[in-house]
Amino acid sequence: MKKGNVRLPVTGIVFLLVGVSITVFAFGFSMWGGFTQDTTISASEVSALNTPAGTNVKIDKNSNTIYFYGLDVIIPIIASPENGPMYAFEIYGLVNPKIVVQKGANVTIEFVNGDNDMYHGVVVTPGAPPYYYMGEMMFDRSAFAGSFVQPLPPESNHKFYFAKATFKANISGSFYYICQVPGHAENGMYGQFVVR
Repeated sequence: MKKGNVRLPVTGIVFLLVGVSITVFAFGFSMWGGFTQDTTISASEVSALNTPAGTNVKIDKNSNTIYFYGLDVIIPIIASPENGPMYAFEIYGLVNPKIVVQKGANVTIEFVNGDNDMYHGVVVTPGAPPYYYMGEMMFDRSAFAGSFVQPLPPESNHKFYFAKATFKANISGSFYYICQVPGHAENGMYGQFVVR
C-alpha cells in the first residue's frame, strides 16, 4: 500500500460541521427542557390568573409569603409583570414571594411571560443563591421531576405566551424557583419554594 496524506473532502467537513451544530443546538434546548407546545392568552386572562380562586391560599403581604393548602395546588406565575421589575416573578400581587406547599402536593405551575422583549422560564431547583450568569442554565437542575417551564417568547400582538408544568412536591425542604435564562436569576429573578 502506498502511504500518503489523508485528505478529507470539503463535503465531509461541511457534513461534520452541520452535525456538530445540530448536536449543540439540540443539547442547548434539552437543558431548557426541550421543545414544548405552548399557547397564548390575552391580558384579561393574565389578570384572571393573578386572582386567588378558592380558600386554599393564604397571602401574607407582610412577610411576602404565600401559603398553599391541600394536595392539589395551582400556582400562577407571571414573569416580568407589566407594572413590576423586569427581573421578577409576580404571584397574586407579590413580587418574588416565598411559596409554601404541603409535602405530597400535586403542584401545577401556570406560567405566563409578561415581558415584551425577553424570554423567561421557571424551574424549581435545589440550588440556592447567589446565582451566576450561566449557573442558572447550566448547573441548576429541577428539584422535582417536571418542575420547570422552558423559556417562553415575549408578548406578541397583545398576546402572552402561557405554559403549564405539573409535579409532585414529594421532598420536604427549602428550594428556589428561578428563571433559567442566563443572567436573569443573577439579577434577582428568583424566590424561595418551601415544602413542609
